[in-house]
Amino acid sequence: MILVRDHMKPAVHVFNENTSVEEIVQVLIKSKISGGPVINDNKELLGYVTEQDCIKQMLNDSYYCEEHQIASDIMRQNPLFVSPDEDIVKIAEMMANKKPKQYPVVEDGKVVGIITRAEVLNALNVARIKACGHK
Repeated sequence: MILVRDHMKPAVHVFNENTSVEEIVQVLIKSKISGGPVINDNKELLGYVTEQDCIKQMLNDSYYCEEHQIASDIMRQNPLFVSPDEDIVKIAEMMANKKPKQYPVVEDGKVVGIITRAEVLNALNVARIKACGHK
């Protein structure tokens, strides 16, 4: 079995629930990522915020001239997540069925990493090479 923990990336871009939408937008743009987990001070997963969530909020802010919205105001609650001990094949099947492109990896209630389609594809490719002897 190929485990998520062996292929996940560290959760570098996570947002505290009190992070402003402006800060989130800057991180998304600068880091060229499409979203990230929202956590509390104990690193527990609360939600997930995406470019789409920020776009909606920015359109609303522009219309109403509002500011100072924070991650917890716009995040998607109850996000899908995976365990570091889950099988990559299961995650690949989920991703093949048009589920999210990336999942927060949660262990003991805390975000410990991210697994994206790129890591899943790489893991499957490495396994194929080992099994079939191809390069």
